[in-house]
Amino acid sequence: MSDSDALPNEIDMSVPSDVAWVKARNDPALWHQAMIATLAYLGDKHGFLPWLVQQPNMDRATAGWLLFWVQGSRYLRGEQHSYWARIHDDEVTQILNALCARSERIGFPEDRLGLEAAWEERRQECLDVVAKGEVAEGITIPFNIISEPFSAPRHSGAYEVHDGLLISLDFLRSELADIFED
Repeated sequence: MSDSDALPNEIDMSVPSDVAWVKARNDPALWHQAMIATLAYLGDKHGFLPWLVQQPNMDRATAGWLLFWVQGSRYLRGEQHSYWARIHDDEVTQILNALCARSERIGFPEDRLGLEAAWEERRQECLDVVAKGEVAEGITIPFNIISEPFSAPRHSGAYEVHDGLLISLDFLRSELADIFED
């Protein structure tokens, strides 16, 4: 990746300079894709997730994806288990603690990205834990994440995750055009 104004074709969230580049952008859609790559594929060797949770412009869908990916209903119950993440369980718990506290402290002024309908079941599981009074002592209920359904996803960002890398959609389109022209 170069330091020019042009967008890089790919971003690797395991590379410190790429993480710094993503952090330097005020782009919630980019952060969302970077969070998916970090949490689901690569791990978080460079502290992206704790940083992200503190960003005022973090989108609610990003918070939802993070909470639901690691089985937020189990977290809310205080269950000790292995999270579905590429980072250590203690780190996931710290991130979720910060995420839930942030949810109720400042909420999510950005709510534009949306989530796939498949995540609704996970949101309902979290709501069930709350409704049944099963939330563990000391855990902040993330009402600003779970109280309302998410809109359908709006893929308005410049990047998508492919096998853990963020790939420029413009680059993908040009590569596909080249393939089909041959």
